[in-house]
Amino acid sequence: MTNIQLKELVTKAVTLHRDIAAQNERLKKFKADLIREARRHKADFTHTDSGSSRWTVSGTDGCIARVNFPVPALLSLVDSESETFDNILAIAGECMDQLFESVYYLRPVADFREEAARALPGREADQLIDLCQNTSAPRVSFETAESKVA
Repeated sequence: MTNIQLKELVTKAVTLHRDIAAQNERLKKFKADLIREARRHKADFTHTDSGSSRWTVSGTDGCIARVNFPVPALLSLVDSESETFDNILAIAGECMDQLFESVYYLRPVADFREEAARALPGREADQLIDLCQNTSAPRVSFETAESKVA
């Protein structure tokens, strides 16, 4: 790719990125309007097997919008150091073992990579670090310049 082609690619990508961002903002507003309107039509909600509810409305061309109101999601874990934990213990009482699994987990310390390199020999530090990280996909971000006025 030549330098000119690369510059043109960046310009096209940034322009598209701006357009998508603007359209996403517009879509967010439409969705917020639909949610607001759905709340005014609770009598028309359909209840699902999962306990959720749904409002469905048609557009002028036969398209459909569904506004789903899911049941609140359960917490994946309750931190033993949170205020919620003490309240849960108090309410669950003797049923604690029946309602909850006690799970032990590890959380890497701040500056984990540096601490591991300091605490363990080189190869072991690298192996431990590899075990404690997820691969991240590359990301592209844009910095937009002020538009040139002709």
